[in-house]
Amino acid sequence: MTDMEAREQPKATSVLPRKRLWAVFVTVVALTALGFFALGRLSAAPTVVPDAGPDAGFARDMQTHHAQAVEMALLIRDKSENPEVRAIAYDIATAQQHQNGQMFAWLQDWGLSQTGTAPPMAWMKADGTHDGAGASHGAPAAGGGNTMEGMATQEQMQALRESSGAEAERLFVDLMIRHHQGGVAMATAGTRLAETSKVRDFAARILEAQTAEIRALEELRGRL
Repeated sequence: MTDMEAREQPKATSVLPRKRLWAVFVTVVALTALGFFALGRLSAAPTVVPDAGPDAGFARDMQTHHAQAVEMALLIRDKSENPEVRAIAYDIATAQQHQNGQMFAWLQDWGLSQTGTAPPMAWMKADGTHDGAGASHGAPAAGGGNTMEGMATQEQMQALRESSGAEAERLFVDLMIRHHQGGVAMATAGTRLAETSKVRDFAARILEAQTAEIRALEELRGRL
């Protein structure tokens, strides 16, 4: 085997995992984008949604949750040279920014403010999936002791900003897996508690997409 062949040999071992990971994300992004677009076009008629209800709570809290995921994705995309990490970060940032735009528009259509008076995640208590106990489950919410499911702490976000190279990539994947697990819990509660079919269907698609993304992120983590 020549020196040139020896240098090229390792690349062949990673082709299948990379193609499989890319296929997962392309499929998830394409299908969920179509689904979210369709949901955003449903029912132009005004809907009466209570300010303290689960639909409004879901829209507000998921926007906050998504915003941190977008921030993490943009941070790693700017500093990583790994094409797989950059591709995943781009997909997460673009998909969740689009979803945030839809949830923002819902609250406007419902005549509600983007921020409510209820503590973060209060709408999930009826589902028994969030009791506000224990800061280990995420970052403390502003102005209260409740936590946001799966969100990184300020210290973890600062560590991501200050890290570089493979260390930053591994930290990003670890934080995003945990973040998505929190998003799955929120989306599951949304499918059970939301009073409008539009929000229930939207939550179901988030649940499906983030479950698939967790599997892809776990696969990627094993190669970093």
